[in-house]
Amino acid sequence: MKKIIALFVTSICCMVSGYAEDIVIKAPGFFSEPFRDSQPLFPDSIVISSDVEELNIPDIGIFCRLSEYNSFPKLRKITFGNVDYLPSFLLDSLPNLEEVVFNGMIGHFDSTIASNCPKLKSIIFRGPISTTGTDLIYNLPNLEKVVFESVVVLCGFDYNERALCPKLHKITNNGAFLKIYDDSLTHTATIEQLKSSPRLIADMERIARWQCEVLHAKNSGIMRKFQFNAASILQPILVKVGSNEADNLKEAKDYAWNYCGDDVKSKLRILKESPAYAPDSSMTNTKFKYATPDDSLLTLSRERFNLDSIAGTGNDISRIKNLLYWVHNNITHDGSNGLAPGPRNLRNNYDSARLNGCGYNCRALAICLAEALLAEGIPARYITCLPKAWDKDNDCHVICVAWSKSLNKWIWVDPTFAAYVTDENGVLLHPGEVRYRLQHDMPLVLNSDANWNNRFTQTKENYLDNYMAKNLYIIDANTFNQAEPEGKSAHPQGKFVTLVPQGITYPNSNFNTTDEQWFWQAPE
Repeated sequence: MKKIIALFVTSICCMVSGYAEDIVIKAPGFFSEPFRDSQPLFPDSIVISSDVEELNIPDIGIFCRLSEYNSFPKLRKITFGNVDYLPSFLLDSLPNLEEVVFNGMIGHFDSTIASNCPKLKSIIFRGPISTTGTDLIYNLPNLEKVVFESVVVLCGFDYNERALCPKLHKITNNGAFLKIYDDSLTHTATIEQLKSSPRLIADMERIARWQCEVLHAKNSGIMRKFQFNAASILQPILVKVGSNEADNLKEAKDYAWNYCGDDVKSKLRILKESPAYAPDSSMTNTKFKYATPDDSLLTLSRERFNLDSIAGTGNDISRIKNLLYWVHNNITHDGSNGLAPGPRNLRNNYDSARLNGCGYNCRALAICLAEALLAEGIPARYITCLPKAWDKDNDCHVICVAWSKSLNKWIWVDPTFAAYVTDENGVLLHPGEVRYRLQHDMPLVLNSDANWNNRFTQTKENYLDNYMAKNLYIIDANTFNQAEPEGKSAHPQGKFVTLVPQGITYPNSNFNTTDEQWFWQAPE
């Protein structure tokens, strides 16, 4: 018999019958396997009244984004028990929510626990937390306090004026943060502080036992890597405070490293261990083609947007950067929206973004930038950068490369982040060169104004060492770069060719090659 996990809901419903309805909460589709063996991700059923004012969530593996149900207009308070994972934007656009309490342990929460809740006043974390995402809160005009009462092992978020929480001046730390990426957020706990508190030691041991379960689980997916990193922080601290859980956590870490492979290695470590490229004679008859500026579709975009004026009359590097910034500033990035409906060209993406008041994903932006560059007579490709675990990790990134005549080489231009990359001497690089330098710990410099949607700046460490180190394992390109290079179109289109390390196969492509020199050949 299946075990039923009951959800206890305290509600004060409308006095007039017929207004409230039962909302059946479905299992979120973020993960299919439990993070801990024999621990279900989601109950068999959760039913919540749409009129609920107070909601109590008992122990659960994963919870959903309540805003996806577009209900619960009267919800004032929500309380959680123990939870393994909470997604980003967990509590968004709940008009009357005033208080959020996490009574239990949190394994990991992604970015932005609460956002766009106009009446929310307090968020309290009473239990320990193993790992966090990069943001905590956003646009909470009446938020007055955020309180942490216990241990936070690995804190990845910051807090500043960009969060748009004018009444919150600082977070309250009544517990112990073991590692903090933002030093201005709060102080890091000392060993003396931890040793003097049996409560904090007990909470660290509680997290250690939970991490051991995750590290030993059959298929805990990305959670295994999060918790391996957190366990690497927690385990030596447990040694210093004399905890018996230190040895158990070390054994779990050793198991994960020896038997779970890439699950726990850093993205950069995986890239460094990539097999080498090799010459490939099979690609001799395959050519890259680039539409010329007199192409009818390119002419339409050039005249419609006056791209000649936008590109300017400077050298080729100046013109490339001007077009990069123009696309970045005129079509926002929103990965959740995918591509604009209709033809995959610059004009349709630009118009759709304004008509629908939205942004589109990195692929849409890269296709637009490649088209703008081609319209100005600059050979360009949009390229898809994929992780080694492409079949399990659906997060990839699409950027552009533009051909610089003055440098006689391709250069990296990413419209999602208005980003380009140089060496220590300021020489612009292409993705193959960036990949090599990441593998060999050579200097890389990201432009200082790289940013996401003109809201959040990017750093070399986050963008290159982490995000792109993961996504430069496999590189895919279209052999015919033009307006409407894919999707429905009246013109013939190219095929896709993928640059892979020796021994790697990427099946979602027409051709695979290990020949790096051929892949980065100059345009004819």
